[in-house]
Amino acid sequence: MFQLYKYYIVLFLLLFSFTLSAQQEIYYCPPCPFDCHNESYHQPGVCPVCNMELVKRIEVKFKNYQKQPVLIKNNNITLNAAYYSPISNQGQLPAVVVVHGSAPTTYDDVAFYTSIATQLGMSVLAFDKRGVGRSGGQYQPFTVEESITWFNLLASDVIACMNWLRQRPEIDTTKIGLLGGSQAGWIMPLVASKDKKVKFIISGEGVSVSAGEENYFSELTGDGADGGLSIAQADKKLQAFTGPKGFDPRSILRNMNTKILWLFGTADPVIPVDASLRDLKKLKNHNFDVIILPDGNHNFNNTKTGERYELVDYIKPWLIKIGIL
Repeated sequence: MFQLYKYYIVLFLLLFSFTLSAQQEIYYCPPCPFDCHNESYHQPGVCPVCNMELVKRIEVKFKNYQKQPVLIKNNNITLNAAYYSPISNQGQLPAVVVVHGSAPTTYDDVAFYTSIATQLGMSVLAFDKRGVGRSGGQYQPFTVEESITWFNLLASDVIACMNWLRQRPEIDTTKIGLLGGSQAGWIMPLVASKDKKVKFIISGEGVSVSAGEENYFSELTGDGADGGLSIAQADKKLQAFTGPKGFDPRSILRNMNTKILWLFGTADPVIPVDASLRDLKKLKNHNFDVIILPDGNHNFNNTKTGERYELVDYIKPWLIKIGIL
């Protein structure tokens, strides 16, 4: 699964294309499967634990938005969060909670998704993942065996963030949703199954198959590494999968009343896109809309042109259609 983290690192580095600044030169290890991502350094170099190149810690700023540091309690832990709201606020606004993928990421590391929401004029709550950055609790790398327990724990963190947003007077509480990618594709429907007030979900490269199936596919392709099977070969083998499934979202998705926009790239070697599309077709849930990004990979880059898909161009019309914008 280590290969998967390179995709999160690329997503993390994409935030350099937004309006960013750094008040002081502090370097740290990018998101990785080890605990070293919490260490900081005062000069560039290589992480002594995982040998990844250190990157400069930056304070992410979004044009015409103000940032408010927030602490959110969830049972016995506190989540470190940031609330982004438009400086010129007129009337009640829709809002999203940004949900993490499997990497140990802070709220700055998911700025790719926060930026999407700010481009849509929404208020945004992003937080350090449990056990990462300044959030309490203990981070747990993804395993199929622990996926049910771990995903439910992560879902409880998101629900705590949703409840915090509902207390804000400038938020339209009937228009609060979830936005995230990859592992978030499991967490967000799970949250909506527990919290019926979730209005919408935007899932980037999430899956509708089980944790066990996704993990098996990822192992077959090597997440796109040299020596891995092709997407087509891995998909064929996946159809004969009989191993442990761990968390399986199908029963939740079958009965889901929340509107969901699914964004899939056809050249994504990290998740089983074809299997997910087959399952979504079988579910026949009229609350689901699917966007196919031809030749798109796990980072929403077109593998033939090298250009990144502008997700706002797909998300905005959908949000207008369902009455959020």
